[in-house]
Amino acid sequence: MENDTFEYFDAFLPVGRINRAAAESPLNFTDALSLMDKYFISRALVYSTLAFNDPELNNITVSEFNDPRVNTIWSFDPAYIIKETPEQFVCRALKNNAKAIMANPLMRDWRVDKSPRFLELAKVLEERRIPLLLAHRAWDSGQDVIDWYGVIDFCNRFPNLPVITWEWRSRANRPLFDALAGADNLRLILSSVWQSQMVRQLCESFGSKRLIFSMGLPFLNPGSFHGLVRYAAISEEDKRAIASGNICKIMSEADYE
Repeated sequence: MENDTFEYFDAFLPVGRINRAAAESPLNFTDALSLMDKYFISRALVYSTLAFNDPELNNITVSEFNDPRVNTIWSFDPAYIIKETPEQFVCRALKNNAKAIMANPLMRDWRVDKSPRFLELAKVLEERRIPLLLAHRAWDSGQDVIDWYGVIDFCNRFPNLPVITWEWRSRANRPLFDALAGADNLRLILSSVWQSQMVRQLCESFGSKRLIFSMGLPFLNPGSFHGLVRYAAISEEDKRAIASGNICKIMSEADYE
């Protein structure tokens, strides 16, 4: 693709094999760095595809990644019987230089607004304003898998927590609009909202701060979403905010010490 003057920050870049992955989805960390170079991604938050179903294996894997352009995402298991407390988990993640925490509510169908251990995690993250990625993936489902009304309740319980949602495709936009209207701390990964004029409409109705850039991997063509930013009928300032500014601001306000 032709060089772009924008700085792009992929806030949800996967590494590893997964079913139905796009051809260019990186199999290892070296692949991921090469892909960043090819698509002009200056920085990234990186996770292992293991995170969707085996959070601890993700955490072990990403702890081996080492490059100044890359920050890592740790994954959380909300199982109540785990002895490590959420506070201990966050401390361990920070010691290993994690910059965001993710959780998959479709991993055995737990609820973000009801899980006791997850609610305790959210309280710890909110105190530090560390971004939380709610990444929704089940092996046998794709679009419209987010319970937006449960997300509203969760976000309003922790209003100072930056919450970023991802799913393969958010096609049922009415619940999505309700969620953005009902929770000011809610953000969306751009690659989930691939509908005509959606970037312009979301910026117009809710502000550009609600969108976070990602190339759409592991399932979508990594060259698809630069154009959504570049050619949207929005201001240059809004384009730059979506491309990298929004996630950089969230991370700059987090307490990682």
